[in-house]
Amino acid sequence: MPAPESSKPDPPGRTLVTRRTVLTGGLLTVGFTLWGISGRLSPAQIQAHATLDTKPLHASTVAFTGLSTREAVSSAADLVPGTRVVASSQYADLLVQREKSWLASLAPWTREGPYAELIRDAYLDIFALSEELPAPVAGWSTYWRYVWPRDTAHVAVAFSAAGDSARAHRSLDFLARLPRTSRGWFEARYTLDGSGAPDDRAPQFDGLGWAAWALGWIHEHSDNQEQFRSRYSAFAAELADSLVHNVEATDGQVPVSSDYWEIRERTITLGTAAPTLAGLQWLIPFLEASGDTDRAERCTAAAHSVDAYILDVFGKRGYPRHADGYTLDSAVAFLLPPYTREISNRDGVIAAMRRAETIMLQPAGGLSPGEDWHEDGVSWTPETAVFALANATLGTADGTIVGQRGLTWLESHRTDAGTFPEKVLADGNPSAVAPLAWTAACVALSAHALRVRRPAGAGAGTVGT
Repeated sequence: MPAPESSKPDPPGRTLVTRRTVLTGGLLTVGFTLWGISGRLSPAQIQAHATLDTKPLHASTVAFTGLSTREAVSSAADLVPGTRVVASSQYADLLVQREKSWLASLAPWTREGPYAELIRDAYLDIFALSEELPAPVAGWSTYWRYVWPRDTAHVAVAFSAAGDSARAHRSLDFLARLPRTSRGWFEARYTLDGSGAPDDRAPQFDGLGWAAWALGWIHEHSDNQEQFRSRYSAFAAELADSLVHNVEATDGQVPVSSDYWEIRERTITLGTAAPTLAGLQWLIPFLEASGDTDRAERCTAAAHSVDAYILDVFGKRGYPRHADGYTLDSAVAFLLPPYTREISNRDGVIAAMRRAETIMLQPAGGLSPGEDWHEDGVSWTPETAVFALANATLGTADGTIVGQRGLTWLESHRTDAGTFPEKVLADGNPSAVAPLAWTAACVALSAHALRVRRPAGAGAGTVGT
């Protein structure tokens, strides 16, 4: 997740994607260059990045000292090996057993296959950032110890995918009771008591789409859909009404809003349009199953309008970050499953994602948030994990390969405690916040997608469920 808005400068000015850039990206992508396969900078170029010593790792992980207390830990040596438990805690045995019991209660796929250790670490990170809290926090560092609707939506889906419906529902319950603006928007982030925003950061329209996506995904994968609909029908109706009203008010587009970059925008971003489309699409089957045909029809019409707008405005420019721009960012991955259910010009979106994977590649082998992001050589793990997730969910041979390579890169760039950091510096060292809930959730969901989906042509059925 990008750093708090007040702590970072505006990104540099946008530049056009030249024909040479596109052609070079296309040629590199043929060889699956994402995540360090090729295209990396030389040692001299790595050293040229002047900000390497300004982004220290805040902590190796966060670990429990009691049933509801935890603290930042600077080294894996301070932990019971393989856990998020402080070794010196007088409750260490009890806390270790609690972790073991919870992990054992998750779906079998979380303990099987080549990514079993990675999945375990991902869920331990999520557990450490959510257990005995009202909702999952984005991270444990001071400025991240808040609840972002986007991050919470991903964590809720990750809990659901692992079979922990109780924790998934608690995350949705928290989102459902949060106060929203007069326009129905979520704040960018909330305090843990759910009373409101901790600062004057601009509200974000994309939060509605993220919440609706999580609600719809969990409903579709629920063991008791009727009971789930009974619990969340009011929330689904509120999300549908707010999404549709704002789409209708902008003549089938979406409002100008901050998105996951968390800077004020002057034009519509793909980071707002894509989650809006995803949320509308995932609400439709929920509303139809609930018998709310009027709202389902309005969501369907709004989804068609937004899909057409994305195709007409973003599509003709190669799916850039801004509606009036040409430079790419990570939001192109939000246009694909598991986010959207369908998208016009799917092949064009995948081609844009392939270009982004090359253009946004950083020295250590991960991705930056976008082509216009700071030129500091820093890889961001949430964006890298989002691309791994989109690729893993494609259900194609090349998507599977790139998704696997993304997970391999994320696995090899954890902290010494096995935690996923927010950033990886040009020299490959972890940096900034650790753990980060959004990254951990996307890692878990990527592994889940690789376990339960087969590449096209690999035969029918699912595996690892």
